[in-house]
Amino acid sequence: MTLLAAIPYSSGFQIDGFMAGLALRLKERGLRLGGVVQHNDGACEQGCLSMALEDLSSGVRFPISENRGAASAGCRLDATGLAAAGGALTAALAGETDLVIVNKFGRQEMLGQGLRQEIAAALMADVPLLIAVRQDLLPAWREFAGEDWTELPAEAGPVEAWALSLARLAA
Repeated sequence: MTLLAAIPYSSGFQIDGFMAGLALRLKERGLRLGGVVQHNDGACEQGCLSMALEDLSSGVRFPISENRGAASAGCRLDATGLAAAGGALTAALAGETDLVIVNKFGRQEMLGQGLRQEIAAALMADVPLLIAVRQDLLPAWREFAGEDWTELPAEAGPVEAWALSLARLAA
């Protein structure tokens, strides 16, 4: 069984809520989680969501959206918050973790930025990793990760079963 699984999802699917709910359920089942999930709360002045990444080990949230004011045309990712969240992900690799969850392989990771280095470090450390990938970014994901990963549907049952089976193998 491969230690890497990706959940391809279509644009418009509420992946952030799915991943946060999944992490909560896996914690309730006793898994020691590391990594980050995204929460989208309220709206900033220009109508976009206020985004934060939650460190699954500590519960600390790192704001990752930059409020650019009412006259701006859209939201912008805050690189400082993303870097802080990356540090939390790196720390999870050093601890006792059953599973690392990374909310998603997104545009920043496709461009070689974002949490790309931390994702690569998790893969190199042979730590089980679960990540979501929007379907239009699958070619970039495959270029990054290769073909040795399990594709899981965006459904709670199969994803939880995969995660729990890995925890049983490690025990």
